[in-house]
Amino acid sequence: METANRYYQLANRDIVYMKYILEAHEGLTMMSTIDGKRGIVRVNYPVCFADQVDSMMQALGQEIQVTEVTEAGEPCSKA
Repeated sequence: METANRYYQLANRDIVYMKYILEAHEGLTMMSTIDGKRGIVRVNYPVCFADQVDSMMQALGQEIQVTEVTEAGEPCSKA
């Protein structure tokens, strides 16, 4: 199964909350903290679930500030 990664930056106090929400949807994603001080996390998911991950991240964005970034933590531009 092909997987993809997306990287997000959020307040480090929200990392555990985001992990809890993502893990509640068992089998959809796996989240890893890349840099806890900067609040950078990686979300790994099967490519076939890309739309569901988009929807979930948009919903999370209504509750906490979540910004998609590159692996290095740079702003990610959606072209």
